[in-house]
Amino acid sequence: MRRLATAKAVVDHLGGLSKVAALTDTSINTAKNWPGRAGAFPATTYVVMSRALRRRRATADPRLWGMRGLE
Repeated sequence: MRRLATAKAVVDHLGGLSKVAALTDTSINTAKNWPGRAGAFPATTYVVMSRALRRRRATADPRLWGMRGLE
């Protein structure tokens, strides 16, 4: 399983901003701002994005969603 370390790597692995926006039921303008944020992604998107990554044989550091204790 591939381990992704950056928000950009997560977005790229999931197919780009438009795919991430659709996956998380948000606008592309909102999703476009996430990779530049300190925590990267909103915590509310952790489960749906983690599941999508697993389906694509990848994982990402939970701290990209501001999660602690899940490493």
